[in-house]
Amino acid sequence: MKKTFSVIVSILALAGSAHAAIVFDYQADPQVTADFYQPEVTGAFLTGQTFTGVLNQKTGSNYVDSFLSPNVNVGNGNTWSVSLSFTVTEAVTVDSIVLNLFTFSGANAVQNSDRRGAYTFNLKLDGDVLASYSNSSLTYLGTGDARAGSSQQASVETLGQREGSSGIHEEGMLNQAVTLSAGNTYTLELSLNRGQETQGYFVGLGAIELNTVPEPATASLSILGLAALMMRRRRR
Repeated sequence: MKKTFSVIVSILALAGSAHAAIVFDYQADPQVTADFYQPEVTGAFLTGQTFTGVLNQKTGSNYVDSFLSPNVNVGNGNTWSVSLSFTVTEAVTVDSIVLNLFTFSGANAVQNSDRRGAYTFNLKLDGDVLASYSNSSLTYLGTGDARAGSSQQASVETLGQREGSSGIHEEGMLNQAVTLSAGNTYTLELSLNRGQETQGYFVGLGAIELNTVPEPATASLSILGLAALMMRRRRR
């Protein structure tokens, strides 16, 4: 019985820290896909996509075709933004975000040297900002390889490393947790700029993740059910 109780306590601790996510993932074939992003989770659907400052997109290489790759030289002082509206069908609480940001050169190849950048992120309802996060001191890590080409596929696994994809897998806590209500339409706004950088580079967006916290009632019911099952098995 003591062993069962200790396992239940461990489950409670893990449940308190567990996160799910609503992932707005890039659709990898921009030539035939009108909507670049789609959610990867049930309980939410995308209602609109607006790209400000994305007049055209870099295409023609395996690398830049793997993410939204605006033909906007951020390092020269230009800014580009993306806006995604979505509706949730189940109430969910959001507390943090994850961005997959890829850097590339004017030749559609992997950026071989480091670049600095900055961004702002807002979660909005009916034009009102519910939560936000900003980072003015990003470092996009280059591959360090001047021979890095455009034939490779962008890889999230190698973001922020000295191989594969150049850029950053960026995580940030929102200034406050927000509960999204079923039936409401929310908007994600992301704006990218160069920050303190003085050299040219391009930056693209692979995915936006909203990390969610399990609703207390749902989490409690799941834990109680698991605990009851374990105690029942223990008595046999």
